[in-house]
Amino acid sequence: MELLFSRNAVLLSILVVACILTSVEASPTSSVLDTPILRRNATSDDSAPLDCTTQFSNDYYGFGVRLGVYFSWLGSYFANLLLPSEISGSLDTNSIFLVALIGSLFNGTHFRQIQQIDALIIMQLSSGFLFSCFSIWGYRTSYYEKEGPKAIKRFGGLGTHCRLVLTAAISVYGTWFWWEGLEDGLIASEIPECRQIYTWFFAYLPVRGGIDKLYIVITVGCSLYYCAMLVAATFAAIFKLLRVGWKGKMTFETGYSAAELKFLFKIFRIFNLFWIIFCGLMVEMTLNKNNMLQALAKHGGIQYPAQLLPLLIGALSFIRVIWLIYREGRERVKEATDDNNERFLRHETMTKPSLRNGYGLHLAFLKILSPARQPHNAPIFELQPETPPALLHPWYQRYLVALFPWLSTFEYWKLGNGTNVHDIERPAPTEIGIEFPQDVKVEASS
Repeated sequence: MELLFSRNAVLLSILVVACILTSVEASPTSSVLDTPILRRNATSDDSAPLDCTTQFSNDYYGFGVRLGVYFSWLGSYFANLLLPSEISGSLDTNSIFLVALIGSLFNGTHFRQIQQIDALIIMQLSSGFLFSCFSIWGYRTSYYEKEGPKAIKRFGGLGTHCRLVLTAAISVYGTWFWWEGLEDGLIASEIPECRQIYTWFFAYLPVRGGIDKLYIVITVGCSLYYCAMLVAATFAAIFKLLRVGWKGKMTFETGYSAAELKFLFKIFRIFNLFWIIFCGLMVEMTLNKNNMLQALAKHGGIQYPAQLLPLLIGALSFIRVIWLIYREGRERVKEATDDNNERFLRHETMTKPSLRNGYGLHLAFLKILSPARQPHNAPIFELQPETPPALLHPWYQRYLVALFPWLSTFEYWKLGNGTNVHDIERPAPTEIGIEFPQDVKVEASS
């Protein structure tokens, strides 16, 4: 049943891409004033409210499209946080949404069909993906919190490199948009009252009022970083072909320690939720300020396929994630109850399962903002784990490998010195008299 649901979600996602791209191709290429809405606002003298809606507003970021995107963000966020089994599927869904946004953006820019406000809204939606739930090497996911550095084995395949290409493409386009697109690279509105464009960044700011300088710095930095990733991935692929051929498999390492990965995850689970809320507000406030009336909820028109399909995909994906979280929580309570029954038959101490966790949501959702709780039976003192060889390397080498894991495929950058750094941890001795092999006995000199 779950496999069937996943396949249907992928098919619906592909239909979204085709629907959005074909809607752009089928739309008229005449000037913006040919649309009835804008022609009325540009020529009439009545007191109708100003409407700056463009030809492609509803196709690119209509109310149904935006709702689908918001549901996709939330579903991916909770999957990354609480449901590891759905992380891969949520990353694929986000990639398909981002392909649809980038494809329509590049197509409209190439044929000079979209206006500056269209590109601005799409850029804001794309940033919501990139900095909240989209992850190239999975540092935003709970894999690393549960598995430590070993979790990197789950990444580095085709999906990782596809997400890297998408991220680099939108970053480079963002640099061009803020540098050139707002000057003369994109079409400005034919309506004088609609030519001044505002964006929301905790306040309404004109896009050419200084905020553009900040975005230029951010997009240039992102472009340099992700393009450097592409270069590292290219050299790693060439090295792999020369060394092991097509059938070989590259193994990657991360320079972060287990403690650092847990700390990053705690930061990301708070920041990601903040960024989702911030981007949703930024998009909606920008649309309202720029009088994009036909793209707002009141005139959403979500009954049309171009908006209904993204809405269904995002909403159903979100509902699926929430249902699976509930089901896993219910199974955990059932297992605890069965275990208590067995203990009762053996006349052992029972533990009462929490009714508040009966839906699998209470403790799980508390993990978003609260630190991890220490178990009641946790020992007060523990032996400190041995420092792995990765931490014995210079700090700059570790963090360069963490930022560019492809470097770990080269001999100089390997952190394990020929030994798998993730397998060197071993438990402390449990019996008196057991010694580690490398312990050296010092004898008194005669």
